[in-house]
Amino acid sequence: MTAPRHADQARDVARQVFDRLADPDATAADTRIPGDASHISLREPLWQDLALSSGHPGVSLAFTGRGTPGPEDAARAHAYLVRAMRATAATAHAPGGIYTGAGAVAFAVLVAHRATGGYRSALGRLDEHQRRLVHRALPEVRDTPTTTNGEFEVVRGMSGVGRYLLARREQCEEELRLVLTYLTRMAHGEITHRGHQVPRWWTWAAPKLGQEVEMPDGHLNLGLSHGVAGPLALLSLAWQQGAVVDGQREAIERLVRLLQQWTYESEGGLLWPPHLTLERWVAGPDIPPPRQRPSWCYGAPGISRAVQLAGLALGRAEWLELAHRSLLPLLATDPDSWSIDNSNLCHGWGGMMHLLAVLNEPIGDKRLSDLVDGMAARTLAEFRPEYRFGFRATLTSAPQGTDVPAFLEGAAGTALALDAYADGRTTTDWDMALLLA
Repeated sequence: MTAPRHADQARDVARQVFDRLADPDATAADTRIPGDASHISLREPLWQDLALSSGHPGVSLAFTGRGTPGPEDAARAHAYLVRAMRATAATAHAPGGIYTGAGAVAFAVLVAHRATGGYRSALGRLDEHQRRLVHRALPEVRDTPTTTNGEFEVVRGMSGVGRYLLARREQCEEELRLVLTYLTRMAHGEITHRGHQVPRWWTWAAPKLGQEVEMPDGHLNLGLSHGVAGPLALLSLAWQQGAVVDGQREAIERLVRLLQQWTYESEGGLLWPPHLTLERWVAGPDIPPPRQRPSWCYGAPGISRAVQLAGLALGRAEWLELAHRSLLPLLATDPDSWSIDNSNLCHGWGGMMHLLAVLNEPIGDKRLSDLVDGMAARTLAEFRPEYRFGFRATLTSAPQGTDVPAFLEGAAGTALALDAYADGRTTTDWDMALLLA
């Protein structure tokens, strides 16, 4: 395998970012919109103590998720985890997935345990929390649209929780089977909505706050972060690891067929719409989807990875080919036209770099290897030593960018992706939270 072209620079930049995240109190205090931000209204704070995406649990991954974490990394991670566990004890949280509250702490402690061998008692307590969560908050399978896709998705729902349970299968076998059975049942059959047959995954909620007027009949989300590709990825990963419930194979097949149904054959390859309104569902899949940026959260390559995992799980060569073909538009278009304006994991150059490397491991396409190097160059070009954390996140309301150390949409995740790239690693513990592995 050819060595990564920008390995030395990537390793150096990642190290600089990790060093800037060393002090948790300073990191939290310095998370901000630079300059005068008095006119900017945010729906959520940039720093949340108990968030995998933006708080103590997420930033701890910068040190436990490195390829070769040393004693200094362990100490830095511990400082974040201590604050996270204190906040968990002092705060009441509604049931949630693995990106907020105790679920976020559980995932961060799991990665720390794998890196250091420690945190056994803490992990045992957090296992119990996740087991109770499943028994208390597992959604019902209904014959009406779900209230929100937060019931089943990766970020807020049972697909993310299920990934944690799969990693802790020996301790959480019963609860894992409950989650897999729920997702399997969701994949079987359809429901009647406004006189039309739609998948059970249909939800009343809009993809984003403020879109409710545009989607009075709800929507079907296809993405990996918030849609049906998340359950597909979990069911496929579980199958690969021998965690199987009745109907799981058929559920995987039905989910892939749903995604196949809504692929659009462009000149350069396959495209997926991010979500479907009822009007679009009724009209059928022949209308080209709107142009969108490639990302983990929506479209390719996020959906591509879910389909690839299904192909690997069930040995379906045609699905592996489908995943490969969905990446061809990325080879046929100029990255300058992709509308990517940041370096983060969720929908930035760093996420593209890591995802394409993961996808290409079973493919071995030299063109994709070259594209990974190109994504690394673009990620590194976003680094600015004068920025507090080296990389800035973009917000629509803050064109100057924001100093965010976050895992999903900030500097910590970008540095982890660069660290993995520098070492040529496509297998990590931190990307379990993305359901890539």
